[in-house]
Amino acid sequence: MNASGVVHVMLTVLFTATAVHGVHRAVAPRRAGWRERGDQLLHAAMAATMAAMPWSHGASLPHPAGTAFFTVAALWFPVTAVHRDHGSRLVALARRLPPATGMAAMAWMEWQTHAMAGLPAPAHHIDALGHTAHLSATARRVTAALALCLLVYALSSLTRVLPGRRTRSAPATDSIDRPEPYGPFWDGSMALGTSIMLLVHH
Repeated sequence: MNASGVVHVMLTVLFTATAVHGVHRAVAPRRAGWRERGDQLLHAAMAATMAAMPWSHGASLPHPAGTAFFTVAALWFPVTAVHRDHGSRLVALARRLPPATGMAAMAWMEWQTHAMAGLPAPAHHIDALGHTAHLSATARRVTAALALCLLVYALSSLTRVLPGRRTRSAPATDSIDRPEPYGPFWDGSMALGTSIMLLVHH
């Protein structure tokens, strides 16, 4: 197995474990909040899609279903943040931007896969070549921006589970906001894997 195959296997294991964890969290009896269950099911769906993506030549869902699904999923996080009944809405929105970015990255990868598949193989005209080059430059910028945001979030989350960085949180009254001891590990691992997939996929 070459280096690319090893990376694909490692990512598949990571995303599969994350998907199982997300489903487990979504069906846990103590998780009564519909927002929390929705969050975890969306994360599980994203992880399952990412686990299959290396072996399905990029896209795991039919177009435009994949792009539409993850676009709606990206909107879910900021939209549900503004409906919270307590706390600062601005803080709640900021906390939900990282998962929204991950879903947006998925929508971008799905769209890119099908957009590139639809391009004509030989571009015989100068206009076609110029248009393709422009799209490629724009695509690289968008991919780099998404990957950078996810990488920063991944490093921030993963360092929070280090022994010297773990802090005891006060118990929350709402089960939706009750922190999970290893939540930052799963969030950071997912963000890191997504940023890698963005770069490999592109």
